[in-house]
Amino acid sequence: MSFTATDAERLRAAANAAMEDLRPSGFALGVVVGDDLAFAEGFGFADIESGTPQDPRLRQRIGSITKTMVGLCTMALVDEGRLSLDDRIVDHVPEVAFQGDGGAIRLRHLLSHTSGIGEVAQLEDMRKDITPTLWADAPDRDVLGLFPQGVLLEIAPETKWSYANLGFALLGEVVARAEGRPIGEVLKRRVFDPLGMSADLDDLPHPDLTTGYHRAPGEEAQEIAARDGTVLPQEPTVDGINIRGRYQYIRGGGAAGAVQATVPDMARYASALLRRGAGIVRPESFARLVGPAWAPDERLATWGLSFERDAKFGHWTFGHGGGVLGGWNSMLTVVPERNLALVLHCNTAFDQFGKLVNRLTGALLDAPPARLEGRAEGRMAEAAPGVFESLPGALTNFRIMGQMGRLQIKPEAGGLTLYARRGPWKRGVRMVPAGAEDFFHLDDDDVAPSRLTLIRNAAGEVTGLRCDRLVEMRRSETVQPWA
Repeated sequence: MSFTATDAERLRAAANAAMEDLRPSGFALGVVVGDDLAFAEGFGFADIESGTPQDPRLRQRIGSITKTMVGLCTMALVDEGRLSLDDRIVDHVPEVAFQGDGGAIRLRHLLSHTSGIGEVAQLEDMRKDITPTLWADAPDRDVLGLFPQGVLLEIAPETKWSYANLGFALLGEVVARAEGRPIGEVLKRRVFDPLGMSADLDDLPHPDLTTGYHRAPGEEAQEIAARDGTVLPQEPTVDGINIRGRYQYIRGGGAAGAVQATVPDMARYASALLRRGAGIVRPESFARLVGPAWAPDERLATWGLSFERDAKFGHWTFGHGGGVLGGWNSMLTVVPERNLALVLHCNTAFDQFGKLVNRLTGALLDAPPARLEGRAEGRMAEAAPGVFESLPGALTNFRIMGQMGRLQIKPEAGGLTLYARRGPWKRGVRMVPAGAEDFFHLDDDDVAPSRLTLIRNAAGEVTGLRCDRLVEMRRSETVQPWA
């Protein structure tokens, strides 16, 4: 595929419109075609107060995109016979105490977020501010310090998918021990230097790093704080909407998300991914990294070994996003059938980052606006209504509880409406049939609407649902409807 002047103008127009509508502090974009960085531009500000414009050559904290690099290093060690995907984690990090069957966790479970490790290590951590659990005010390389009381496993591996930063912190420690050097040096030797990247895993302030911004707490956060008796800080904005963040360090060695990189750096990385990991891992090993490791329904997002997999605007893609507390959001999307990748570095942490990604990806692929027509009726309209809650495991439900809580499907206005206890679906979103009778789009975005599928038993009864963010829920007969 080529990237023409018309393509550039369409993407630039979408970027400018997003700046005006969503009002992030700024972002930098890169479009990769094969081995070439075909487009690289900045929009808005890298630092609002000084008026420093965004520039693709500036550094960004790319957050969890780091995990894909750790995944590549893990697989490179597998290629060399120094690790196996079936290795037990307890054999590599015996100092970590597991409450539960820690011996069942294999390296492949950490790579695919199916280990049963939660976003926090213990139930008492759920009642605390997550900030001191995963973030620090000074550099922190102590991986084992993340687990002072050990790790509680409420569910067995491969019971469900649950994103776990702590799992990747452990994986980074395994890789570091196998190499006999810190994980940052491993990434430098195996990824950064071979690809000519200036990136690092130092997780330190840098003169070329963009300033991070965030937004004031929304209605949801204020309601939760009021219920818990917590007083949220009143921070001043710098432009009427964006708040300058303070620099907080990622705890535990940084394997879960501490890389800093520029758009040209990430373009070199994306080119290597388009070449199936050439020079880092074997082609067949790369195929395992981006192949289906957790894929209960291919119509929704699925997961490989450190890479997210999804169909976007009619094209199969893989990649990863990344968010860093205080003010950075990034996305790397690879479209192999088009020999194309999109790099997005935004120095604002805000709820509408997903909409920004959708608008820019849609513009890149010249996707038409979504057309949501029709309404649920017939057998599914009768079978679907009810209340649904996530599978057991409070620690592995940490994100689900914070982002949506329980879900309810309600017959309304001649169709079906989905309600969530919190988040963007709280006030209800229309469910629109999307082909198969068990597959729906949610009317929440005019570019890339969210998706939902119903789970049915042999009798055709709706027993659960799956939706974007790899969430799976089961029907509850004990929880009362609230909408």
